[in-house]
Amino acid sequence: MSAFRRYAVTAALAGLTSLAACGTTPATQPGAARSPGPAAATQAPPAATPAPGTATPAPSGTPKVPPQPVLRLDSRGRAVLALQQRLAALRYFDVAKADGVFGPGTYHAVVAFQKVQGLTRDGIAGPATGARLARPDIPAARYRLAATSLEVNLARQVIYYVSAGTIQRIIDASTGSGAWYYSHGRQARAITPAGRYRIYWRYPGGRQPGPLSSMYRPVYFHSGYAVHGMTSVPAYPASQDAHVPSACMPVRVSPSVIGRYARSRFTGCQPGSA
Repeated sequence: MSAFRRYAVTAALAGLTSLAACGTTPATQPGAARSPGPAAATQAPPAATPAPGTATPAPSGTPKVPPQPVLRLDSRGRAVLALQQRLAALRYFDVAKADGVFGPGTYHAVVAFQKVQGLTRDGIAGPATGARLARPDIPAARYRLAATSLEVNLARQVIYYVSAGTIQRIIDASTGSGAWYYSHGRQARAITPAGRYRIYWRYPGGRQPGPLSSMYRPVYFHSGYAVHGMTSVPAYPASQDAHVPSACMPVRVSPSVIGRYARSRFTGCQPGSA
């Protein structure tokens, strides 16, 4: 073989060896596989880089979650119906009233849910509320009684309607504001007393007139204090209604729920219950 042919063969073999080394991981590294032969060695093409300002596509196999709409008063549609059904399953809403219309009942159910979950009390079902609806904290009743009862949670500003020790409904409420007021020439403070009580009288009609405002179907549980319906139920302690001059009736709830849940034993107001 001439010197020129020996040089050409040697150069070709050297080129194949270099190509194999570039396409494999050296076998001396921990966990590395044995290098393939020269014929199987190929170099992977470089990964495509997204253009600046474009979104990186989700990896294949990852489900794309559509953004949830923000729901509020006067919203309508299937998303509202799904919200109502979820609130009903969690005991914040009457499923019989699930109609896909975000009205006052849905608003107060959302506010009650936000109170229990420690969220902003705005009555708007946005991303934070939606996330907690998927993984909520479930409250428990403090007392297990044979009769139905009402538990007012002063810290969370809600009422638990309890039957056989199980919460059947969580109701938005506003308790005494703590403000001072005057009635019949006497000064009193709008508080909600803590303790365990029994309902001793119910107003037989619709709205009962009072010196500060009228109350819808009040139920009295202690020395002139009552739970009553009112069209305005703020998301914070704001009640300062009075009927008896020396006492206030400071627990407000929506008129749509006071009639249904008023015929219960009143187990009391718990200032620090969770």
